[in-house]
Amino acid sequence: MGRLSCLLGLALLAASPLRADPWAQEVRAADTARVLATIAGNSARLEPLLSDALSYGHTDGRVQTKAQFLAAVKTARLKYEAYDYDDVQVARVTADVATMTGRARLRASAGGVRVQFALKFLSVWRREDGAWRLFAYQSAQLAEPAIVPPAK
Repeated sequence: MGRLSCLLGLALLAASPLRADPWAQEVRAADTARVLATIAGNSARLEPLLSDALSYGHTDGRVQTKAQFLAAVKTARLKYEAYDYDDVQVARVTADVATMTGRARLRASAGGVRVQFALKFLSVWRREDGAWRLFAYQSAQLAEPAIVPPAK
């Protein structure tokens, strides 16, 4: 699965008719834009999608602020290549807060070394000044095979 599969998967996720609630579609669209900006290494596109109060927890236990996360994306120390979702759920907490949970498979490279891993995540989205922004994110790495395709 390459960048194209990630783009198609995210587009299908955002447009899913099973997720007809407008607020859920807005959260999914904001998350899709976040993932695409992260893969592109485009911190300028990413910045308005993140809350100024962002707390971004990685699978290794590191927690970054908005400024730290944007700097890491800009310097491309870790370059994300693919971010394929599985089993994503969006839940409304209040009119201006929603959670997104699920699993994902990621491919990335760091210092010339390519890695693949699966994770579970929880993201908290908050509507700020009329736009959904990522407020908090936490992920935990899963042992393979973490994501099993649905039975046909």
